[in-house]
Amino acid sequence: MVTMEIKAQSERQADGWLITVPELDNFTTTTKRLDKAEDLIKALANKQLGEEICDIVVTIEAVMPGIVCDIQAAQQKMAQAAALQEQASAEIRDVVRRAREQGLTMRDIAVMLKVTPQRVAQLCD
Repeated sequence: MVTMEIKAQSERQADGWLITVPELDNFTTTTKRLDKAEDLIKALANKQLGEEICDIVVTIEAVMPGIVCDIQAAQQKMAQAAALQEQASAEIRDVVRRAREQGLTMRDIAVMLKVTPQRVAQLCD
């Protein structure tokens, strides 16, 4: 199955969004909410190009330089935080495994880690 990707540009206006779709003869419309634009663009692409709606992927790019940059920076930090969380989880599971190999009880490990014994049991799995 080959999907068709259509990019739309959105610009904030006082009462909603101005949507422009260069790939569809510079089609322009307005909408109150961005999530409403996707279905409209898919329907238009289906009508103009004959593409099946389920084969169309719409990417809406907002033209709001300050906010878009802040969103991208926040998303990058969220990705970094998720990676650090995965790393920390792997390290704590390793610590629990090594403590168990040295004969520590789950309760002792729980006290050391300041978690419940149930949490230690989860980390052992």
